[in-house]
Amino acid sequence: MGTIENQRNSSCHVLALPYPGRGHINPMLDLCSAVAQKSTDILITVVLTEEWISFIGSVRKPPNITFAAIPNVLPSELVRGADPRGFWTAVSTKMEEPVERLLDQLRPPLAIVIADAFLIWAADMAARRNIPLASLWPMSASVFTVFYHFDLLVQNGHFPINISVKGDEIVDYIPGLPPLLVRDLPKVMRKQEDAPRFLRLVPRAKFLIFSSIHQLEPQVIDALKKESPYSIYNIDPAPSYHRLNHICSSSRTTPHQENIDYLQWLDCQPPGSVLYVSFGSFLSVSAAQMHEIAAGLCESRCRFLWVTRFEKTRLEKICGEKGLVVEWCDQLCVLCHPSVGGFWTHCGWNSTKEAVLAGKPLLTFPIVMDQAPNAKIIVEDWKVGWRVKREYDEDDLASSSEIAQIVRRFMDLESPERKELTRNARQLQEVCEREFASGSFEKEVDGFATSIL
Repeated sequence: MGTIENQRNSSCHVLALPYPGRGHINPMLDLCSAVAQKSTDILITVVLTEEWISFIGSVRKPPNITFAAIPNVLPSELVRGADPRGFWTAVSTKMEEPVERLLDQLRPPLAIVIADAFLIWAADMAARRNIPLASLWPMSASVFTVFYHFDLLVQNGHFPINISVKGDEIVDYIPGLPPLLVRDLPKVMRKQEDAPRFLRLVPRAKFLIFSSIHQLEPQVIDALKKESPYSIYNIDPAPSYHRLNHICSSSRTTPHQENIDYLQWLDCQPPGSVLYVSFGSFLSVSAAQMHEIAAGLCESRCRFLWVTRFEKTRLEKICGEKGLVVEWCDQLCVLCHPSVGGFWTHCGWNSTKEAVLAGKPLLTFPIVMDQAPNAKIIVEDWKVGWRVKREYDEDDLASSSEIAQIVRRFMDLESPERKELTRNARQLQEVCEREFASGSFEKEVDGFATSIL
């Protein structure tokens, strides 16, 4: 097998290694696009599994970004979505070897590796080859600082997490982080056997990169920059922000969209009348909970657009005529649509940021990992959402009647409590818009690009 060469003359070859999941690939591509546009001397090779090459291989990107394919870590996307723990194990044990083989073929030699923090093996790989490492943290800086300060959790008797005994105790000693309950810490820290491997996510890197918006968590980011040993850059989701502005300012009947059924359906609905429902592209809840959600949405008599990869036909039959169930949608287009009045979300960090940028109130339904602390921030700190449940629990499902009740309240746009949510969401949106207008994003990208050059 020959070497993989790029014909461009480049003084700085960067390897980008995202974890093979939508919530990780999107911020990595945003980062790479921003950096690549700073200098034609920077060549970036983004490593994707064959599955993801088939999904996004044709997306528009700067000419100094190329994609390189490695084999899938599991045989099908269905397995990936149905067994998150198994997929994590496969990524941890099967992905490194093909990446190592790829590195032997790449030309010119690498100046730096940018790896998702979830690829724990990337630090050892970069160290063996004496290549500097930048670690991209795909979640909030608030969640990072919880892992970073786990020693404080230990000292205060809050690690590992024991919900039944100490769930309602307050954690108010982590620098920069607003007080939260023990039960709102990342869910993965509750299991003694799982916690150690996730603590290794705290990067062993020269550079640490957040994909956040500074004004959403300013005290946390500022505290980390003061005390951590990393060179920290916060790369705002500027590509998403600019794309969102383009969507909101352009016609929804442009040629590439005119045949998309769900957008046509949204065009026919009254302003603010549709609840957008999505629990992400990777995780799922039980069939029993899905049934309760479908029945509750139907019982609410509110309009909704529900994106779910599983059991679309069965759920359509339960949901009735008020809603539309689809397997995929362009989330930014949907959130920008004037017919959409709110977002019921699993509280993944990318979805949370997109909702904030679009100025939409949220219903929170966290499932795993970082989603419980994200939900707490949405509801208690930003005050732009309500909880459906504090977290998903297979032994304690949200019932259809509970769901119907909160959906009806949430979609009553004229109620005083809902008007307050809408007002808070728009104010938070304006705060983010001012940050982008200030040029702070450009300064962070300039700093990182200069560092790696």
